[in-house]
Amino acid sequence: MKKIVVILLLSLAIISQAQESMHSIIPVPYHAQAIRSRFIINKNTVIKYEDAKLKFEAEWLANKIQENAGIELKINPEFSLEKSINLIISDTAKWCEAEGYHLFISNNQISLIAAKPAGIFYGLQTLVQLFPLHNKQKEIELQGFRISDKPAYKWRGLNMDCCRHFMQKEFVMKYIDLLAMHKMNTFHWHLTEDQAWRIEIKKYPKLTEVGAWRIDPDGKRYGGFYTQEDIKEVVEYAKKRHINIVPEIELPGHALAALASYPELSCTGGPFVIEKRWGVFDDIYCAGNDSVFIFLKDILDEVIELFPSKYIHIGGDEAPKIRWENCKKCQKRIKDENLKDEFELQSWFVNQIGDYLLQKGRRIIGWDEILEGGADKLKNVTVQSWRGFDGAKQAAESENFAIVSAADYCYLDADPGNTSLEKVYSFNPIPKGLAEENWHRIVGSEACIWTETAPQEVVDSRVFPRLCALAEVIWSPRNTRNWEDFNERLKAHYIRLRMLDVKYGFERLPLSLEIEFDNDKNGFVCKIIPGQEGLKFEYALVKNKKQSVFREYSEPVLANDANEFKLKVFNAYGELMGNYSRRFSLHKAVNKNIKLISSYSDLYPASGNKALIDGIKGTDGFRDGIWQGYHGKDFEAIIDLRKIETVRYVSTGFLQSTLAWIFYPLKMKVYSSINGRKWRKLGEIENTISEKNPDNSTQILDLSFEPQKARYIKIIAPALGKCPDWHRGAGEKAWIFIDEIEIY
Repeated sequence: MKKIVVILLLSLAIISQAQESMHSIIPVPYHAQAIRSRFIINKNTVIKYEDAKLKFEAEWLANKIQENAGIELKINPEFSLEKSINLIISDTAKWCEAEGYHLFISNNQISLIAAKPAGIFYGLQTLVQLFPLHNKQKEIELQGFRISDKPAYKWRGLNMDCCRHFMQKEFVMKYIDLLAMHKMNTFHWHLTEDQAWRIEIKKYPKLTEVGAWRIDPDGKRYGGFYTQEDIKEVVEYAKKRHINIVPEIELPGHALAALASYPELSCTGGPFVIEKRWGVFDDIYCAGNDSVFIFLKDILDEVIELFPSKYIHIGGDEAPKIRWENCKKCQKRIKDENLKDEFELQSWFVNQIGDYLLQKGRRIIGWDEILEGGADKLKNVTVQSWRGFDGAKQAAESENFAIVSAADYCYLDADPGNTSLEKVYSFNPIPKGLAEENWHRIVGSEACIWTETAPQEVVDSRVFPRLCALAEVIWSPRNTRNWEDFNERLKAHYIRLRMLDVKYGFERLPLSLEIEFDNDKNGFVCKIIPGQEGLKFEYALVKNKKQSVFREYSEPVLANDANEFKLKVFNAYGELMGNYSRRFSLHKAVNKNIKLISSYSDLYPASGNKALIDGIKGTDGFRDGIWQGYHGKDFEAIIDLRKIETVRYVSTGFLQSTLAWIFYPLKMKVYSSINGRKWRKLGEIENTISEKNPDNSTQILDLSFEPQKARYIKIIAPALGKCPDWHRGAGEKAWIFIDEIEIY
């Protein structure tokens, strides 16, 4: 009886360990069952395969085993059942379809069966994730499993912007491996933009001689490009790992790098410079110029020689129509082609390229703006929907296919405070309201990493761990997914990512920093609220540019003699993950009363009614939650100091970001009053920074005057009101952004 109990306990222990090991697999398999067996990979184990197409897969596995256990296995193409790892392509594995697999781990063998080599490769990703972490043995012990797995969606990818910042070829190849690890099959390579042209085109050498380089705001020349040999190498590397590379050649917009190289292809003739700013710009390819289509077709001829992908991405997003509206050639094209407007002209433009590529055996993908001329005007397109789900729904209902990259869930350059790991995991690519008979037209999803603020050394921290969540969303069926379970598996997965030198970032907003003025202590109290586990913080105080040493944070900090709170965030391994700071100012109006004559926008409320006299100053980013926004109106406010004070100086902080419709006020006027009824003008100051200045900036408008007795101070800042005629948003309401009114 005792023997039976011992055997039973051992069996249960084996199953428990097997279930534990499942906690490292991402994405979670379709079906997995632990069994009472184990297999030991040692120096005598042989990797065997029947199909010559699996040679790379066998060699790839042998390399992973050597990395984990330091043993070199023999590879034998002949099939065997005993003490071997068998890779089998079978016509009977129909359930697997193109990318699924069956993995069996028993006492005597490991068998991996699939209908196609891709399925074998994805099965190997699962097998390798079952290997022990930090293995110090010359063998690998695996618990028994029966796993059957296949993807929920056919299109699973990452779009990497290599234009705003250039990514080295080796870095791109690193990401090919990371995508493969997560069973993703598409690398969308964003190669042309306003800020750079990154692909060598031999017929048009200026595209890289001129278009690949820009002068950044610091005055330095920045750039780089991929030669055709580079691209061939990356494409072959990806092909072996069953990843399709889809190149993106932007048109008709986001084309300034090309137009700077060949200005005759624009509506105005130029000249142009490579953009150093981020945003959307008016100059695009001229739709009325036949030379543009010759140029683009020549480029695409070289592109399709380099990329075997069935699909070519042509962009189509954010193409302002202002140049077309004022271009005689474009207006003639609209008339000659019997088009209704510039939106139909864009559809016509896209169809010219689409028809040409179709003749070459390729199809186009475009961002959802290509639907603006009417879904019925487009032929043979796949729509990539980024502005939510409507584009995907419209495409599917018009019998086109769609890739859903809804920005709120899939844009990994977004702050994790807005697009958290949990939010990404909650993503469902199927648009609400789409009839079930059209669900098959939603082919999958891509994460997007746009690199305006993400040079190569930052990309890892933006992409991971959130890509892990999306990978599971688009591989694993909804009924197998569970947020709490994913979180547990991610803990082990982090170790694997570290072993691959992935410098992953935050899961969500790492911290909330609460700064409040304490009247009793006459100072600002700085409190950190951690946003996720395992983080450590160090802080320093700055007074008059003199900084204290950094100390470990353990409790709220009183900063009554400082004007800046600096913060460092470290992960559990002691690695620096981020720097934060808040500036504050202890002036006469802090925590007093304010009456806002103008009402702020609900979109940018900052901390509410007292935000402008809370003593906290804004950063360079208008989305930091400190800047308060006023839309299409002048700013006016009255501050009540609660008693008569001597006042000699008033200032207000403003921000300008013209690409976001935010402008400095025309001027600032200041008034004082003893009783709040009779006002005396203390002065005014004009804004001297041009509204056409393209750079994001902040400035303080301030007035010094002879000391005055006053209880009330009135601030009036007349706004521009509407975006000027030259602006892309001409006639639309302009914003004023304010962070703090200081009174001394």
